[in-house]
Amino acid sequence: VKRLVKAIIESIDRDVCKDTELDPLQRLLRERLQGRRFLLVLDDVWNENQVVWDDLKEVLRCGSKGSVLLVTTRIEKVALMMATMDVHHIGCLSEEDSWFLFRQRAFTTGVEEESHIAIGKTIVKKCGGVPLAIKALGSLMRFKSHESEWLAVKESEIWQLSDDENDIFPALRLSYYNLAPQMRQCFAYCCLFPKDHVMKEKQLIQLWMANGFVPSQDQNDLYFSGHLIFKELVWRSFLQDVEINSKGDVTCKMHDLMHDLAVSIMKHETCIPEYGKVMEIPKTLRHLSFDIPSIWANLDNKRKLKFPGDGSLRSLICHKDKLTSYEKVDVSSSLLKQRNLRALHVTHMA
Repeated sequence: VKRLVKAIIESIDRDVCKDTELDPLQRLLRERLQGRRFLLVLDDVWNENQVVWDDLKEVLRCGSKGSVLLVTTRIEKVALMMATMDVHHIGCLSEEDSWFLFRQRAFTTGVEEESHIAIGKTIVKKCGGVPLAIKALGSLMRFKSHESEWLAVKESEIWQLSDDENDIFPALRLSYYNLAPQMRQCFAYCCLFPKDHVMKEKQLIQLWMANGFVPSQDQNDLYFSGHLIFKELVWRSFLQDVEINSKGDVTCKMHDLMHDLAVSIMKHETCIPEYGKVMEIPKTLRHLSFDIPSIWANLDNKRKLKFPGDGSLRSLICHKDKLTSYEKVDVSSSLLKQRNLRALHVTHMA
């Protein structure tokens, strides 16, 4: 609630809000909305906690009659929990719109072979009307000129996945497996950042370079090669929402479905603790990513965090919580054993 209230205030004021406690933030938001009619959109909501949403809605009741809170979510339970009127199921794109979107990506030169059109329409049907999957596959097919290459995609066994996997994962996985090996590594590594995290291009490239993912014959060309990989991942919709922030940094985000894909690929090499849960460290762990609240359940009575004893850790990334101050966590003794560490970014650490 605190994070959302702060974000709403900043959206209204178009400036950074310096308050960090919930009570003054709530008072400030009420002042901004009192007697005004507003439209607030919360996009892609996942939180299923009824108490949290009741608290947020209570803060927003100060607006005038006609104010609207619009919520989008992929979880029907969330929609039913928050709705004060009938839930609208958006559904998927029609076959016609799906094909139109696919053509924009796959046939950028305007030349459409008859055989490619027939095969392409079959591929599009397998995307289930999901724009992200259609864009990803359309971008993939743009670089395939021979009919045999199109048939190989249509007949690929990657579509045949178990029922417990996401319906569009086959399309996303297919685009992933058609990336160059170094691009696969760079994409999958992005799962170390939380969902909706604003990632900086410069930091990503530096992390990719540190882990040896960026190939180059000349050391001076490493960063430029990483930049080309970044641009390619953006074009293929593996990264999106590219912007330039106030400091001139190029930033991007990863779609939640792409993030899920990256996590599934890296599940044996990464550990990303969840809040309040003791993390299970895989024997093949190479990369550890967390924020301070999420590791609280994994500390011993001396506030120490344990890492793999074989020194195999390659990356340790801590995401700073800007709103809350925590006691320091001691990682020094464990870090000294990590002989293969290549990337280290920590805050609130001893």
